[in-house]
Amino acid sequence: MDSLRLPILQDFPVPIPPLEEQDAIVAWIEEHTRNLDRSIATIRREIDLIREYRTRLVADVVTGKLDVRGLTLPAESREEAAGSPLAHAEADADESDLGEESEGEGEAAPTPLGAAEDGEDA
Repeated sequence: MDSLRLPILQDFPVPIPPLEEQDAIVAWIEEHTRNLDRSIATIRREIDLIREYRTRLVADVVTGKLDVRGLTLPAESREEAAGSPLAHAEADADESDLGEESEGEGEAAPTPLGAAEDGEDA
C-alpha cells in the first residue's frame, strides 16, 4: 500500500469511549490545567501592565516630566540594551555635540524636571 485513501480509512475502526468516560476525561484535564490557565492569565495581565508602564515612562521622558539626564544604568542593563535598536540611536546621540555634558556616573534615579535634588528646594 503506497498511500492511505478515504475508502481505507472509512473502514478503519476508531475506539470511542462512552460519553460518561469522555466527560470524566474532560473534567480531569480541566482540573489539572486550571492552575496553568490562571498563571497564563496572570502573566498576560502583567505583560499588559509592563507595556502600559513602559509607554507611560517613555511619554514622561519625552514630555520632560521625568529627567533622566545623568542616569547611569547598571552594567547588566547596558549589556542587554546594547543589542536593542535604541542602542544605535543612543550611540549616535553620544557622538553628536548637543552642547550638554554628563553630570557624573552616579546611579541616581530619574527625577521629575523641576523637582528638588539633593535635598535642595526647587
